[in-house]
Amino acid sequence: MIQLSLRAGQLLRGQYFGGGFSLLSTSRSTHNVPFQDDLTPLDDDLFNLQDFQEYKEAPDVLALRKKYGAEEQMIPKKQKTHIPQNSEELPEHNASSDQQRLLPKTFQEHCEAKEPVVFISRLLNPYLNLALEDYIYHAMGIPAKGSQNWNRLLFYVNSPCVVIGKNQNPWKEVNLPLLTNLRLPLVRRRSGGGTVVHDNGNVNYSFMTTRDNFDRFTFANLVKNAVNSLAKPSKHVMVNDRGDIVTKSDNKKVSGSAYKISRGKSYHHGTMLLNLKLDVLRELLHRDESKLGSVHSLAAISSVKSLVTNLELELTNFIDAVTAMFQDLYGILKDQDDAAVESEEDLNQTELLGLSDFVSAFTPKSSLVFEIDEDVKLPDDIHKTKDELMQWEWRFGSTPKFLHHFVHPSREVKVEIEVGAKAAITKVEVEGPSKAVESFQFLKEAVEKGRTVLYTGSNVAGYVLDDELSEWIGEAIDGTS
Repeated sequence: MIQLSLRAGQLLRGQYFGGGFSLLSTSRSTHNVPFQDDLTPLDDDLFNLQDFQEYKEAPDVLALRKKYGAEEQMIPKKQKTHIPQNSEELPEHNASSDQQRLLPKTFQEHCEAKEPVVFISRLLNPYLNLALEDYIYHAMGIPAKGSQNWNRLLFYVNSPCVVIGKNQNPWKEVNLPLLTNLRLPLVRRRSGGGTVVHDNGNVNYSFMTTRDNFDRFTFANLVKNAVNSLAKPSKHVMVNDRGDIVTKSDNKKVSGSAYKISRGKSYHHGTMLLNLKLDVLRELLHRDESKLGSVHSLAAISSVKSLVTNLELELTNFIDAVTAMFQDLYGILKDQDDAAVESEEDLNQTELLGLSDFVSAFTPKSSLVFEIDEDVKLPDDIHKTKDELMQWEWRFGSTPKFLHHFVHPSREVKVEIEVGAKAAITKVEVEGPSKAVESFQFLKEAVEKGRTVLYTGSNVAGYVLDDELSEWIGEAIDGTS
């Protein structure tokens, strides 16, 4: 095999003899990078190579040269950049050096960083975590096509709650009386998808990228690979046609997904069942229509019922595995001091020598990682969004128009309530014995006169004159009679 270390001038002055070159000039080195400092005026004129006299080796090439013992340096080595944790102090920036990398330090700076970032929230408030997700999403920039990605990955665990999709009906999806009795909050996302139960036995993840790079399956497959690297064989998973992650052995769901696309960006988030209290989940999402009534809505999105199971994995192990997969696929090369400030000339040298694929395959990658706890100062906009998500007007009032039918178990009374915009009652119909019908007359008159009666159990019960029927209807609506 011929070693390709010949110079252009050597090719011009060499002679070919039976499978090799006999060089007329043997004084020139052959272990340096081609075209560094041994070009002659003749080389410049014949091959137009004058620009190559300023050639500088890329950091990855220097590493390879050192590995194989060719330690002669063309340019001084750059120091590898250290990525500090939240609590570490950043090195002072030397304004005279264009190669000094200014690492983000605050939460805001990480949100605006022009490189991949992993956020890990240690906060448990579900409204606050959704507000964090919303803020990180909107603060993420959109890189130019073909440049380094600025993707984001967020992990968070919520205290016990039930979370519904943006276009869902809580009276249809959730056992609201049980939710009320357990004093658990109902949370409405700003994305679509179905209803999920959260507690400290599951973890939520949110992957953010550009609209052009949106795909329902790419990140789901990344999570699948991370899980299969940890789980026992009986818990190995796959991604189904809907983008859900299910067990291979019995097709039980361990993670569902929801998506949002807007303003050139997209995100894919899901909930991974690790050690959730499945009995509580089933009760909260089960509605006995004979007691709670039937809900009919053409506009609201219904959840797809699925059998579920836990992966029985440790939270930290799951986060570490998915983070490692994210960094491997989207991270920046560790041996590149600062891809954001590296000159185009330096970046092109790896391509010039045909080493791009080699370097990408064998060089470890990394990303910034930022943990969010109670000590991290968050922008006011996050707290404002949290307050908006907590409002009844958003959680219940944004429900699409629907009808709620009730049948009393013993008194042969049928009630139909029509609920319109902002979850205000627009119509009431009652069938049954005259005394029962009369007990709802005050409610009917209030609605017909245009009075705003928001659809809560306590509001409706307050207009019903019969105590037994009042308690029954209020309890059936949401347990607040």
